[in-house]
Amino acid sequence: MNKILATIWLFAAAMCFTACESEDPLQPSNADTNPFITDDNADDEESLLRKEFYSKNSCYLLFNDTLNTGELLDLGYMMTASQNNNAYTYDYLATIEEKHLATQFVEQYLLPHLGKKLRPFSFLLVNNINHFTYEDGQLREPDDGITNPSFVVGVRATAIAMSAITEMGESEKNDYSKELIIEILANIISHQTIETFNAFTSYGKKYYGVWMEGWVEGEEDGMPLQNAKSFIAPHQDIWGVWWTAYPTLDEDVKAFINLAMNTTLEEVEEKYTEYPDIISKYKLMKQIITELGYIK
Repeated sequence: MNKILATIWLFAAAMCFTACESEDPLQPSNADTNPFITDDNADDEESLLRKEFYSKNSCYLLFNDTLNTGELLDLGYMMTASQNNNAYTYDYLATIEEKHLATQFVEQYLLPHLGKKLRPFSFLLVNNINHFTYEDGQLREPDDGITNPSFVVGVRATAIAMSAITEMGESEKNDYSKELIIEILANIISHQTIETFNAFTSYGKKYYGVWMEGWVEGEEDGMPLQNAKSFIAPHQDIWGVWWTAYPTLDEDVKAFINLAMNTTLEEVEEKYTEYPDIISKYKLMKQIITELGYIK
């Protein structure tokens, strides 16, 4: 409960800051302190693990969302705090053995595919993630109905719930890591203003999130309509797949990242020979993720 109260306090403080713009600017405390860094003098096993991880991988490792300045890590952090109403609390890993295993998963399954430009600023490895929506001063069940996400990709950290991984076999871990990598790539790409990304979005920008006219019964009728507008997947929400709606920008980006990661050009050209715009978008996405540092 203290964690939830602390989260509420942080949101209230952020809103207060927005409301008080006309007052004299405040000087931030701990302005010269990196809140993610491990104390140089700390020699306990967890601190040594975190130091070694940063030394090898050039990104920070966290097992707790309370940073060394006392502030709480906000996964939904944006430059404008009022844009975010998601709140997260965590169940932590209990033992140092669990923390070592969690770290090994990141180093074995994620980092080999992420060049330095793609690596999150930090990884927060916990047992479970609890998701809330902050509305009218209260924490409520999130709109998407996902109260315990397996992972959350934020601006300053990527949080992973290790309880989802504990019982996985090798192939399941590989599949799960691909989901994570797609999310990390999509988060990075969404902040790009490069010409290549603008070229990618130009194909579907008139249709993102738009409903089709009339009703489409299912995939057999709906997929050709999606393909004709350069899309390879329809919109999907907590209620299921909507063949009568075009995907959002985020959904389109993730679909093509997945295609670029797992399909050859020859396979794409054969499958989508009647849809040259899809082939062009595939090539653009392949170029984007390669230039950002994705390693197959």
